[in-house]
Amino acid sequence: MTQPPSVSLHQLRLFVTLARHRSFTRAGDEFGITQSAVSRSIRELEDEIALRLFDRTTRQVALTDTGRKLLARIAPLVEELEATLRPRAQEGGEPGVVNLASSCGLTASVLPAMLASCRERLPDTTVVVMDRPQNAVLQLVRSGEAELGVVIVPEHLDELAAEPLFSDGLAAVVGASHRLSGASSIDWQQLRGTPLLLLDDDTGSLNAIEAALALHGVTGAVRQRLTQPAAVARMAEAGLGVGVLPMHARAACDSAQTRFIPLAPDASRTIVLVRRKGRALRASAANVWSHFIASSSHTLIVSQAVEA
Repeated sequence: MTQPPSVSLHQLRLFVTLARHRSFTRAGDEFGITQSAVSRSIRELEDEIALRLFDRTTRQVALTDTGRKLLARIAPLVEELEATLRPRAQEGGEPGVVNLASSCGLTASVLPAMLASCRERLPDTTVVVMDRPQNAVLQLVRSGEAELGVVIVPEHLDELAAEPLFSDGLAAVVGASHRLSGASSIDWQQLRGTPLLLLDDDTGSLNAIEAALALHGVTGAVRQRLTQPAAVARMAEAGLGVGVLPMHARAACDSAQTRFIPLAPDASRTIVLVRRKGRALRASAANVWSHFIASSSHTLIVSQAVEA
């Protein structure tokens, strides 16, 4: 007797995501896995069902006719399965408990004050924080496992709705004894020839920083790439270079021996609150959403005060 295909929900989710993005890299970013891992999983799916779903070239990925027909039937089923298998974030979820995913750097910096304000304003609501890299945060919200997410605005929102909370600039981080420590702002061009300590995370910080460095002609400087803002700050404090960090990181790694100095011209990004588009939030989650937005002006004031 012929055995039915053995196909996982993970493979089907990857199939739907790749069909949406037409890019192995972007599909992998959404799942927090490598491009090769996506390619391997899709190839295994095609082998298992004995169908070619995508035409691949060096420049693009396109659905085959078979792939388009399968997508039309599979996408709604995947959506329904995810809703069934992750009930906590749905209407039948635990009353008063809201799952909120947050990008790691924001969890350590701006989120504590926002959560404290939320607890004071909504004492009957418990916010469970899911501290993850940014791409994982976006996937948690898309899948429904997290009802809300706090991230630096991504390049592609796709099926997510976003509400701006505040803007956040980039700062040079120097030790207290550095020659630039007394400056009120630092021009990007002043970083030429200086060893740089950069934040290499998945929030887009590195891309934004490198773009600003290129725009202002800061080339040839030695770059160290670190994953933790605190590591950047401590190495700058030790005189090993000038760090470049989002200004919000100051709340998590400031010390008497470091200076966070705004970089000019400004290269700010926006911190946003995200949720699934077209899906009504439960009452408790809607209350948290509204409170975060209403209190974001205060968060911005606090952020600006920290910069001053």
